[in-house]
Amino acid sequence: MKIVVNLLISLILSVLPLFVVQAEEVSTDWSADAKSLFEGRCQMCHQLPEPGMLRPKQWRLILGTMQQRMQQAGVPPLTEEETEMILEYIAEQSR
Repeated sequence: MKIVVNLLISLILSVLPLFVVQAEEVSTDWSADAKSLFEGRCQMCHQLPEPGMLRPKQWRLILGTMQQRMQQAGVPPLTEEETEMILEYIAEQSR
């Protein structure tokens, strides 16, 4: 099962560069901060994924994997607050 999950994650991550987010204007400070965090931290290593391409539970799994990869690469991991902001931003943008 773990192999299947890892293969699924690898497959998803391999096609993420094919999807580029078309960011729309947001009106709240929170959304602007979350958008900036999402773009700044995620785009450091790869193109931005389309938020609607996965379900929230899948995004949480992907962010967990990205945390591990950031640590392996020597990049400071996201704080719990940053992780939640990104997950909420992705959920908001996929509606």
